[in-house]
Amino acid sequence: MQPEAESNFQSSKLLKKAILNLTIFVALLIPLIVCEFVIEPYRRGFFCNDETIKYPFRGNTITPVLLGLIIASPPLLIITSGEYTRLRYKRNTNDIRCLWGLIVPLWLINCFEQLTYFTFGLLLTTDATEIGKYTIGRIRPHFIAVCQPQFHDGSSCSNATNQLRYVENYYCASTGYNADDVRQARLSFPSGHASLAFYSLLYMIIYLQNRVVWQKGQLIKPFIQFILIISAWFIALTRIMDNWHHWSDVLAGSILGTLGALLTAGYISKMYRSPSLVLDGLPRQDTSATLNEVLASTPPPYTMQQKIKTFTEHEYSSKV
Repeated sequence: MQPEAESNFQSSKLLKKAILNLTIFVALLIPLIVCEFVIEPYRRGFFCNDETIKYPFRGNTITPVLLGLIIASPPLLIITSGEYTRLRYKRNTNDIRCLWGLIVPLWLINCFEQLTYFTFGLLLTTDATEIGKYTIGRIRPHFIAVCQPQFHDGSSCSNATNQLRYVENYYCASTGYNADDVRQARLSFPSGHASLAFYSLLYMIIYLQNRVVWQKGQLIKPFIQFILIISAWFIALTRIMDNWHHWSDVLAGSILGTLGALLTAGYISKMYRSPSLVLDGLPRQDTSATLNEVLASTPPPYTMQQKIKTFTEHEYSSKV
């Protein structure tokens, strides 16, 4: 195949793959849009004497914007530097591809592929988290403070007669809070901060372990991995500290994010493949040859062109 024809073929193949991946990403965004703008979380009842939902309202230590930066920045930085370092270790940093008439480094193409895998797993984890939130409709620890529930008979949870009452029919006075605050107060299980933080940062730990080649500083990689996992742990703990989640919400979110990272790394990006053999700091060279090439240089009677001698039963027995 001519170089120009080969370039056109690779460009067309990559374009089709990109369009397919984009279509899948749009499909995965649909559940998020439906949950956010179309449906309401399940309306769960509560006991007025439930102490676990009477905590005061506090702001987020890790705001949604900060969480987004934590989820996106380390993967972008680690994958970009990791793919460049990986080809540099193999002495292939100058390897290029011609796509749509543009000269594109191979490491940049690899970055795009790895970020695609990461984004796919992130959307799956987010979908699973949102479906859990809207299906369960668990009440947050600060629900009473935000909702300030009132009953249709004019009473409230402050009345002694209502302390052991399981309430399903109520409305929220929510003085000092808006409708979105009340809606968010019914989306406790599982913790989205915990699931997304554990998915993103644990996936980066697996990526560092399996794809990044580190020749110097044996403790640098474990140190970075420790920073990543302790960051995910801290983010999860702040959700309990800020009275936004029960401990079981955080535990479920952490497990969900961990499973998402392990499954994405193992079955989608396939990062658990055995690494190439390295001898004396040099990458393994391809020394394979075809069977004919090996046999052609082998003296008779083992060449393929040489007719193999057959033995009689007596001769075979004597040979043995």
